[in-house]
Amino acid sequence: MKCIYPVSVVYKTGEVINEQGLFAEKPMQIGLMETNVMEMHGKASIILDFGKELAGGARILTYKTNKNTPVRLRFGESVAETCAELGEKNATNDHSVRDLTVNLQAYSDMRFGQSGFRFLRIDTINDNTAITFKSIVACTEIDEREEVGTFVCDDENVNEIWKTAAYTLRLCLQNGYFWDGIKRDRLVWIGDLYPEMRTAHCLFGDVPETFASLKFASDETPIGAWMAGMPAYSLWWLIILCDEYKVCGDKEKYACFIPYIKDLLVQISEHVGEDGVTKYPSNFIDWASCPMEGDPAWRLEENLAGMSYITRLAMQKTMDFLAVYGEDASICQDVLNRLDKRSWNVNVYKQIAAMGVWAGDTSKTNEQALLKGGAKGLSTFMSYPILSGVAKFGHYNEALAMMKEYYTGMLSVGATTFWEDFDLDWLKGAGRIDEMPKEGEKDIHGDYGAWCYKGFRHSFCHGWSAGVIPYLVETVAGVRFVGVGQKQAVISPRLSGLKHVKVTCPTMLGVLTVEHTLQADGSVKTTVDAPCGMQIEVR
Repeated sequence: MKCIYPVSVVYKTGEVINEQGLFAEKPMQIGLMETNVMEMHGKASIILDFGKELAGGARILTYKTNKNTPVRLRFGESVAETCAELGEKNATNDHSVRDLTVNLQAYSDMRFGQSGFRFLRIDTINDNTAITFKSIVACTEIDEREEVGTFVCDDENVNEIWKTAAYTLRLCLQNGYFWDGIKRDRLVWIGDLYPEMRTAHCLFGDVPETFASLKFASDETPIGAWMAGMPAYSLWWLIILCDEYKVCGDKEKYACFIPYIKDLLVQISEHVGEDGVTKYPSNFIDWASCPMEGDPAWRLEENLAGMSYITRLAMQKTMDFLAVYGEDASICQDVLNRLDKRSWNVNVYKQIAAMGVWAGDTSKTNEQALLKGGAKGLSTFMSYPILSGVAKFGHYNEALAMMKEYYTGMLSVGATTFWEDFDLDWLKGAGRIDEMPKEGEKDIHGDYGAWCYKGFRHSFCHGWSAGVIPYLVETVAGVRFVGVGQKQAVISPRLSGLKHVKVTCPTMLGVLTVEHTLQADGSVKTTVDAPCGMQIEVR
């Protein structure tokens, strides 16, 4: 556990003396003769900024108090969140307590809180309070494994997006699993894990959290039920399992899932009609497209298309996986044959059109849906398939422009990690998350959000938002692995307007380094340093 000192004071009121003393690094041991301390007298408040989003809590070294002294602590992913009362703009203690009242003791060293936060507000409660603090630091729980995967290009905005996405994913590697969020959604949401798993492959290689999360999800979901109560998440489980096996190539390790897979395939097959239309109990693909009772027919139809596409993708991948073990995969082909009886037209939702492209439907309507409105309609969860779908039609420059507009939008208001959701329209008239709300400005945290993440319940560090990383590796740097175990790679860069890209990729055989430089004649010079035993084809 690391101790992080605050970098600034955002706000203070009342009698707060020598807050600069909190910035000085000191021995993390309370003593009897402390100097350079901060004092709070009477009813007073202070908001500390630790500089970036962190996972963990606060460690408070209290020097002296006039008695057992209650203070209120409010952790926030934005300054505004630290100022909200519980219930105000949906401020909550869901999944982790981030708003609590504690008693501080003289000559004490105590830890409080377990959340995702960047800011900490401390309010004294009583008129006669007198407290002196030696140090107030953030105790952060962060994975420290080596980040082997890198991406550097001549566009600093793209570099910053990569670094922020990588940091977001790293914070969500918690407790031996992939957590979806560190403030709220400290859970193993198996469908959400797909972009997280693919990002981890690009940064760290094969990580044990993937297998652990797959096992956890199947162990807690008996056949007959759906993972997280959503059919799409059981389908994502199959997709994750198959893609994970292709990376690590450990046949014996994944054999334990075969009985569960075979039973799950029967369950899926029962929900695909002879007319090619799926009949699942729910059709959730993404929050932005989430169907509701009473929706117009076209909206329900597009979500049916999405379920058809994700079912198709799961069957295609599972059929190949079972073949490795010599298992009968005819049920997968049977489901695919039924799905072939129905075609779909997607006109609105980029995420559903993207799933269609991944499943092999490269229709003109899917292309138009993906391009319509540029970055409008992009979602953090589905950024990887959406950007990949746009690129599939040859619109490489457009895809990178969409990515930059969308993700730099979050960075422009102070984000240090990427969010559960974001809409470019939220930027209009909005203040920054690292400043006190100003009159006449919209609060981009408290005033926005939807569905289950309205207002301050909205998570500002969500692992699923890191899917830009596999997009940059696979499409812009053009590094794709063929077959099982990463023994073969095809390199086909699409620089998308960039002039120079260098990427390092962790693989099961070692580190692959690829560098691309745009030449004066428009060609791309590519140099490759591949690990021993890896076959490389440059196209």
